[in-house]
Amino acid sequence: MKNNAYPTLKQSFMVYYSKQYKSKGNYLKIPMRKITLLALSLLILAGCTNIPLRKAATYLEKKLYRRIDYKVDGKYRVITLFYATDRKSKERNGELYFKPNISDTLTVGTLEARIDPGLKIGKMLPKRLKRKGMIGVQKVTKLTDESFMKSLSEAVKNSPHKSLLVIVYGFKDNFELTATKAAYFSYLLDVNTPVLLFDWPGDQSVTPMGYKEARRLANASGPFLGELLAKITREAKPEKLWVESSSLGCQVVCDAFEYMHKQSDLADKEPEITHVIMSAPDVSDDEFNEIFMTEIAALTDKFTTYVSSYDRALLMAEIIDWQKKAGLKKVNVEEYEEFEEAKDLLYLKSLDPDRISIIDATQINNASYGHGYDLESPEFYDNVYMQLLNAPPEDNRRLYLVKEKDGVDYWIMRGNK
Repeated sequence: MKNNAYPTLKQSFMVYYSKQYKSKGNYLKIPMRKITLLALSLLILAGCTNIPLRKAATYLEKKLYRRIDYKVDGKYRVITLFYATDRKSKERNGELYFKPNISDTLTVGTLEARIDPGLKIGKMLPKRLKRKGMIGVQKVTKLTDESFMKSLSEAVKNSPHKSLLVIVYGFKDNFELTATKAAYFSYLLDVNTPVLLFDWPGDQSVTPMGYKEARRLANASGPFLGELLAKITREAKPEKLWVESSSLGCQVVCDAFEYMHKQSDLADKEPEITHVIMSAPDVSDDEFNEIFMTEIAALTDKFTTYVSSYDRALLMAEIIDWQKKAGLKKVNVEEYEEFEEAKDLLYLKSLDPDRISIIDATQINNASYGHGYDLESPEFYDNVYMQLLNAPPEDNRRLYLVKEKDGVDYWIMRGNK
């Protein structure tokens, strides 16, 4: 073959690797098998371009798995929650407005929250999330007591666990912001259950006097919640009734249980509530111990409390109240270092080790003022999910067991690091 002849098909592949066709008068050699495989690969890839693909949005919308029930509104998801509040309310231009004052009756109904599917667990600032269009309350409907209880009962009956989750939050936020937090928590917790927000006028001024007024209103709101829970157990009759509260909302729950314990049909040996969960409880140690030994022990099958030594909000509450708080536990560095925050609550654990769980959340507490880890910590959501579905604590890889004397123990919650 002459050097000035046109290259063959085999030789043309050499252009990709070198501009020089000749090497000492001979063409560089490429195995024909590699050329054949390359040609076949190109034909296969060309054929793949004709395969129809599903649109990503349609596929994700139909196949992305979530347990919580929701409707689709454009690019958003809409979830419905029940609510009950003892705030004073008024209607204006067909809309409900709630005041930071306590009423003598409950207002009940449903609310809808619109959520961007991209919402993730993180810094929970309701106003900022609303401005960004990530989550917001879009509709609040008032119902009669009869219609409310009928709708709630049907929702419980149709839920896979025949269950109801009741949420109570604490100091500072108005109705809309509290409802936003409830929707945020419910959506990201992702348990297929009806959710009932119990709201109370905790949006008092962020001052020592405002905090004291909020505490007074928390005490006054307890009987409203107690009466509602009693009615739910008698009429809706959920097989699983879960109560989750945080901060000063835990005080509302304690006072609610005090009210319920006075009802003869509730103060029996059969617990009416499946699980009570309290995070960062803004309740005095003395009252917490006394309430648990009487009311809580008689009314709930299981009780879990999350505590942390890094909680500046509860530290301020201690200073204002001059009372030691159950949700704020100090570190004993000499003995167990950070694994010692919950030791003051071990007395409660000793009363009934099989029904009581104490979980130290200090290591996963990166929330604002060390107080909002119940909304901002992924580990908290994971653990609450397992608690509600009655998974044993040893099944949770995020928990570390610390043993104490006489078989009494508590758990440390660990982060991802």
